[in-house]
Amino acid sequence: MSIRQYNTELGTLIDKIVKVYVDKDKFFVGQLKGISEDSNLILINVKNEKSKSFPKLFIRSNFYKFVSLEEEPFPMQALADRIATIFTKGHVDYIEDQNIISILSGKIIVDENGVRGEGPSADRVRKIYEQFKMDLETD
Repeated sequence: MSIRQYNTELGTLIDKIVKVYVDKDKFFVGQLKGISEDSNLILINVKNEKSKSFPKLFIRSNFYKFVSLEEEPFPMQALADRIATIFTKGHVDYIEDQNIISILSGKIIVDENGVRGEGPSADRVRKIYEQFKMDLETD
């Protein structure tokens, strides 16, 4: 494979979520935004293996070992925004480091796997969650 073919293949990963390994146990996960001719990478919304966040990261090609395509993360912020349309301001909190949505001060909790909570408000959130998941599958 020529370097040109390699860079073309790498270019197909632009705007996708990738994991860049710098060592066996050290890596960065983020959205690939740019690649130089020398295969240097630009990632945004990055987290390392210890979940430390970086808004933007430039990685020189001689620093990383390999790159893998990751699954798209569940768009929890978008779900929180949709849920917030039915509650009064301040009752829906997206807790990014735990990747959960807390509603009504923790009475209802939403994560990628579903909704925990009881009552009419929780039932409404479940309906929104199910519709959101269906909308994701049709995109």
